Amino acid sequence: MPERILIVRMSAMGDLIQTTPLPRAIKAALPDAHVAWLAQSPFASLLEHNPHLDETIIFPHRRSGIYASALVETWARLKAAEFTIAVDPQGLAKSAAAVWITTAPWRIGKEEAREAAGFAYNDIIPERLDQDYVSQRYLELCEPFGASRDDYVPEIFLVDEDFGPTEELFAAEGLDDGRPLVALAPFAAEPRKEWPPESFITVADTLIDCIGARIIIPGAAGERERAEQIAARIKESPVVFAGRTNMRQAAAFLSRMNLFIGGESGLTHMAYAVGTPQVCIVGPTPLRNGPKGPTARTVFAEGIDCRPCRNRNCPHSRCLTEVTPEMVIEAALDLTSSSG
Repeated sequence: MPERILIVRMSAMGDLIQTTPLPRAIKAALPDAHVAWLAQSPFASLLEHNPHLDETIIFPHRRSGIYASALVETWARLKAAEFTIAVDPQGLAKSAAAVWITTAPWRIGKEEAREAAGFAYNDIIPERLDQDYVSQRYLELCEPFGASRDDYVPEIFLVDEDFGPTEELFAAEGLDDGRPLVALAPFAAEPRKEWPPESFITVADTLIDCIGARIIIPGAAGERERAEQIAARIKESPVVFAGRTNMRQAAAFLSRMNLFIGGESGLTHMAYAVGTPQVCIVGPTPLRNGPKGPTARTVFAEGIDCRPCRNRNCPHSRCLTEVTPEMVIEAALDLTSSSG
């Protein structure tokens, strides 16, 4: 009988995108398997049209007015689904609880899981630090049943309707004039990952001078005010797209950029998933978090002994302040010259 496999990665945007190689790898190893994914709205929208997924189960958002009843319904659905394998790349209490509720005979988690999540697993995969990209860590949880960690590039499957609003925004802002489009993403869900705004401004001004770049600042609605403050300090007024698209439209928008530059954030992994050339600035997170490949450059400060760390109140932030604008500009110009 074919395996029935559940992937549990509910949030957040970047983490969910990093996990998207799993259905592809599972199907490559077990073509007849039924592969389902438990994800939280609105992040689950990024899984739409994925040909490697047979089912997406929506975990209700806590702010939903029907959270309690929806949660009970979701738990009942998980228990009735008769999954034979449950895999938890998230490794938190809520994801572990979902794995436990499935009563799957094989429940796989990672050694570095937090919030006492280990109670739910009967197979714990030891932590390794030899990955090129963080997706490989999640793929390692699927190696026991034959999947490979080698094909690790994330993916988002876009359709025509995702590009409609993008076309309108492009036309409204005159972005189809042939100049290189460079997306600058200064923000992250965790401020400790953010490169100084002044450095982004220097990079923007230089790329305007060197390659005639049109600068675009994407982001969430809550980041729009900060984006406009940064835009006001760039020599040629950028287009601020923060808060003007949903997640799928944002992915379509980024796919049309000639270059993306940002810290280690959800938008960075989104740009990687849609194939946009990019420069990623890695600060306190592991270097494996930076995208890899012929059209990706990871820029980081050397000699930072305290990386990786989770200190939200670092007294020096050397991992970010020692990344200079010149380092990022060099990587950006290298990418634009090689792609041009």
